[in-house]
Amino acid sequence: MYTITDVSGAPGGEAFLLETEEGCALIDSGFAFCAERMAAKIRERLCGRPLRYVLLTHSHYDHASGSVFVRDEWPDVQIVGSAYAEKIFAKPSARAVMREMNDNAARLAGAYPYDDRIDRLRLDRTVSEGDVLSLGPMKLETVEAPGHTKCCIAFWCEKEKLLISCETLGVDAGGGLVVPCYLVGYGLAMRSIKKLAALGAEAVLVPHRGLFTGKACRNFIERAVYWNQEAMRRVRDGLRAGKTAEMLAREFKALFYNDVTASLQPEKAFDLNLSYMIPMLVREAQDQKE
Repeated sequence: MYTITDVSGAPGGEAFLLETEEGCALIDSGFAFCAERMAAKIRERLCGRPLRYVLLTHSHYDHASGSVFVRDEWPDVQIVGSAYAEKIFAKPSARAVMREMNDNAARLAGAYPYDDRIDRLRLDRTVSEGDVLSLGPMKLETVEAPGHTKCCIAFWCEKEKLLISCETLGVDAGGGLVVPCYLVGYGLAMRSIKKLAALGAEAVLVPHRGLFTGKACRNFIERAVYWNQEAMRRVRDGLRAGKTAEMLAREFKALFYNDVTASLQPEKAFDLNLSYMIPMLVREAQDQKE
């Protein structure tokens, strides 16, 4: 048995506490500006129990920036991520981007200035495909799922049929819409998406949105496969119709940046992701045509 609780400090920087009878783990750690609020929620849930892991699905600022605050509160915690994420955190240029995006999110939330600890962000443990983490009877197997980033990983519990997903699968935006989130490769992402879909999950923790179970889980995964493929179909059709990358970007934003998406992601961050995604889709569509 397990419970999953949203302990986010602010919308858009979601973090989820996974609790079992014998261990607890934080899934992602949100923004820096609201990390102390997140830590207070975790303390209230744990009631003095230890926190074993912070499991980072990838290295982006809205998923990883609160990790330093968690370690400061629970010094024995292990911050876990992929080896590629570890390399990202070691780059001054990457930390500078994380700081800039945190600053933007903090200003939008009226929380600037804030305690900036990004230079102390590091992993305590790296995992790769097949590595298993233990929370007592719950075993979490690492699933490499690049596509949103090269460092994306998910976690799979076969016993509970629970998939702790990453953003490569996409983010639910309500009304049957799933926002595609591939930034580094469409073909790469679709291989990961199909691998995750084939697990047969009966519960899925969706980044930024929470836990879907039963029919809602199955529907989300089906819609994730559909919308990730549909995005490429729309790019191919658009190119055949003579549309430019700029025109396609405007269409994608009109479709995917709805009220739900806006509540989860600052517009600046959405636009930045779109500036990577559309040219990548165009390149791969043109390569396949050739």
